[in-house]
Amino acid sequence: MTIENSNPQISLLKWMLEDVRTETIKGVNHLTKGQLFQPPVKDEFPIGAYLMHIAEVDISWLEIISGIEQSDELKRKSYFDKWFDSRDNYDPPKEAPEIKDYFDIMERTRKNFLDYVSTLDDSQLEDEVILKRKKGDVKFPKKWIIYHILEHEAHTRGQMFMLIRKAGWNKIRQN
Repeated sequence: MTIENSNPQISLLKWMLEDVRTETIKGVNHLTKGQLFQPPVKDEFPIGAYLMHIAEVDISWLEIISGIEQSDELKRKSYFDKWFDSRDNYDPPKEAPEIKDYFDIMERTRKNFLDYVSTLDDSQLEDEVILKRKKGDVKFPKKWIIYHILEHEAHTRGQMFMLIRKAGWNKIRQN
């Protein structure tokens, strides 16, 4: 018996969100605790800061798209606005987080985002969300926000993978 999917666009977007995350994790899961915490090259953020930034983006856009405030604990554990490109709030961890901490936070933030997307149906993807800015409000369709999260993670993953190669931390390829 075939079950008809009543929300094929939502299903596809959820699959894409899961896939981009799987590929990101596969590309960094060989790194050591030290490699995740030390800058891979001079004047660059650690790979772990990039990972927390990806989680931070999930949190930010989830709050915007849903209006659901994320917990202070989740923000604290992801170093929300404290590590990657934080400007005045720069307050990175003093000691290397455990490897598990990076992946747990990334899993939690993506799960929260996926849980929200699961409440939508295809007809809601064109609903607009207003982002208040000093220079004026900006409207985004929900579909664009989801696309942007996918695009942002793929872009950030490319940056991380290039830095990993430059540092000589890439996995040895097996034939």
